[in-house]
Amino acid sequence: MVAPLPTIGIGLLPYVMVATFMVIGTLYVLSRLFPRSGASPDLATVILMIGLLLMTTGLWFAEIYAVLDPGDASTVSVFIALNSMMGVVGFWAVGLFLRAEEKHLPPRGWAWPFYIAVLVVGNELLMGIAFVLAQVGPAGYSAAGWAGLAAVVADGTDSVWFFGAMFVTMEFLVLWLPMPSAQRRALVGFSATAAVSPFVVVAPLEGALAMAAVMGAVFVVLFRETVRYAPVSVGYVQVAVAIVTAFGVTGVAALAFLRAPQGLWAPVPFALVSLLIMLVEALLLARWALGHAVPAPPAPRPAPSRVEESSPPSVSG
Repeated sequence: MVAPLPTIGIGLLPYVMVATFMVIGTLYVLSRLFPRSGASPDLATVILMIGLLLMTTGLWFAEIYAVLDPGDASTVSVFIALNSMMGVVGFWAVGLFLRAEEKHLPPRGWAWPFYIAVLVVGNELLMGIAFVLAQVGPAGYSAAGWAGLAAVVADGTDSVWFFGAMFVTMEFLVLWLPMPSAQRRALVGFSATAAVSPFVVVAPLEGALAMAAVMGAVFVVLFRETVRYAPVSVGYVQVAVAIVTAFGVTGVAALAFLRAPQGLWAPVPFALVSLLIMLVEALLLARWALGHAVPAPPAPRPAPSRVEESSPPSVSG
């Protein structure tokens, strides 16, 4: 079972509206976590933005529950997930009382970039799973047991909803973050593979050709930049090696699917590879953004009052 491309029509409008709102919300969160000025985000903003991502994660789980088991219980779960926004605002308010706006994320370390990457990619994966279940129906997946669970995750990953959302998100991050132009051009081309990835499982031959065309264009960009800026920087070499490695792993997974495109397990390897690459790209971009953030200036010390300046020292009798 493979997630089909959505049929163009009036029935597609609710999906497009929800997906658009989801992507816009994600871009807003990323713009606040990684300001374009390069400043380090304060802890109060991080609490609010991470809380929004967590709330959205709960909402998508509730939506999947509603598709799998329509009824009063699942409807209530959706409303509870929506109302969790009040809890997020509450935690943010507590953070303000604790002067969280004066504290900033550490520029080093992998913990915070990992949390952000998992929440961003996880939300868009859950959206893909929810939309695939709503379009295809859960019956075929439920009847297959564990194989059906693997298939629905793979189909959600391979769907146009996940790859489309990740394409917009990754391109936004690459264009938003202040990075060297040579690396930006290479990453823009690399992120464009998400736009053609859904066609690999829906129309294998055409999708593979489109993927090969995008990869070829990126290789041309890498070669041109290498010749133009020789000797290139260490950072650019690292980006080029990472892109070539990702292309190699993706190509092997796509060829494996082309050789045996039938069965519930057939799209799983390509989906897992694609999901891992998206997660690693988001992780590295988040890590780069925090690592290159401008440290916040120290808070100014309060000046002594005029009374303290003019009062003479006390004389003990």
